[in-house]
Amino acid sequence: MIRRKVLIISNPGEENSEDYSKGVFVDVENYKKFLLSPLGGYWDASEIIYLNRPRKTFVDAYIKSIESADYTFIVYTGHGYYSEASGSTILNLRPGEKYDSLDLRSGQKAMRRTIILDCCRKVTRHYLTEDEFLAKVARRRVTLNADECRRYFDEEIMKCGSGIVIGNSCSENEYSHDHPISGGYYSSSLLKTTNNWYENTNVNLSESYSCFSIVAAHNGALEFVKKLSGGTQNPEIAKPRSEPYFPFAIMA
Repeated sequence: MIRRKVLIISNPGEENSEDYSKGVFVDVENYKKFLLSPLGGYWDASEIIYLNRPRKTFVDAYIKSIESADYTFIVYTGHGYYSEASGSTILNLRPGEKYDSLDLRSGQKAMRRTIILDCCRKVTRHYLTEDEFLAKVARRRVTLNADECRRYFDEEIMKCGSGIVIGNSCSENEYSHDHPISGGYYSSSLLKTTNNWYENTNVNLSESYSCFSIVAAHNGALEFVKKLSGGTQNPEIAKPRSEPYFPFAIMA
């Protein structure tokens, strides 16, 4: 017998505030009626968990409790925003309690899961501290020399022995995920981790250069992909046993 679980989370806001959304409760009741109907799959009432304005610890506990189900269906309806800093949708559970929607994907056993987020996704900017700002300005002063980058990239290639490196976006018997805006989870994560390396690497380019290998890029992307997919997509890499490895990015 298939084990199913539904988790519905809601937050209409503060009752006397201007953004109080009574329609959130309409959403909740409509979802319940639909799921309990033959059209919605004829779920049993005992399979449906409903949390209104819960604490983060409660959500974590319920996510953990349903991860062993064969299929989970998670709905959030209420207030939220998109965090530029974390690159994800943040759910407002109650005053002082927020939840990163990426954590709804967690659970090593959660192989089949649908998540619906009915909330605002207005971008909230990350404002830099003075130290962060100065560090970022300093990095912006670093201008890459295209010809030097190509030359050192070639040199790094020739340091490597003959061989083939294969980056697989997922393990055997797994699916590779895609997002209509950012692209494939694996490819976008490779580029994201490379950009993070560029942003956080301090090197005096007048004296030296810095290389980021395909293996380093893969290893950095691995955790991003795991988190994005809720552990259902696990990239693998096939490579020679000894380094150095082919360059993926260069700073010169």
